[in-house]
Amino acid sequence: MEKIDWKRVKTIVKGWKLGDYVRQISIVVIGVLITFMGSDWVTRNSEKKDIRATMLLIKEELKSNREKYEDIVAEFQERLSALLAEHDLKIRIIPEDSLRQFALLMGHIRSFTYTQNALDILKSSMLMQKISDKELLLQLTEIYEVLDGFKATMNGYYDMKDQVMTPFNLTLTDEQMHCLYEGGYEAWDIYLSNISVRNFVRVAHRYFTPDYIERVGKRIDRAIQAIEEKYHLE
Repeated sequence: MEKIDWKRVKTIVKGWKLGDYVRQISIVVIGVLITFMGSDWVTRNSEKKDIRATMLLIKEELKSNREKYEDIVAEFQERLSALLAEHDLKIRIIPEDSLRQFALLMGHIRSFTYTQNALDILKSSMLMQKISDKELLLQLTEIYEVLDGFKATMNGYYDMKDQVMTPFNLTLTDEQMHCLYEGGYEAWDIYLSNISVRNFVRVAHRYFTPDYIERVGKRIDRAIQAIEEKYHLE
């Protein structure tokens, strides 16, 4: 290994002027700044991509939750309840075909579920702190709270239905069960002869406050739209 000629180094250094020292230090400082700036740019760019990817997950999760919401709302017995209440449970003045289409729904027990895995990923990461749009974060948090409230309310309805319909079904004869499958006037005579069922069928059309179901759907849609517009995910 070749030895360093320190005498030669001292001679070179002694020959430097003040400007040489400043220039050399400046080069080092600028090099360090460029390195830090480049590293910071890479980090911020990576964070933006991660945030956008997570928001895409949340958007798709909300769309899936919207489909589950639409599915259970489509089967909710509000129209049947309103129809019976409108005619004061006098089924013979209601077209039999109208009653027939609702008959089998009386035996359906459902439950509403939703997922929030994508939101939990955002909450548990450091990315949430990097999002400057706090209004959007609040909107996302609130829509999942809305879904949770809808779940509790809708499942409460089906819990009540289960408590009414299960004991009722256990008392039926084979002949009565056959009539229920037919779903005509005779089926509804059997249903409404039971006081618990009779009272229950009045519940659905007054179970939710006016326009509640529609408002929940619109709030989900607005949250999805906000994500699409903010992160160009249309």
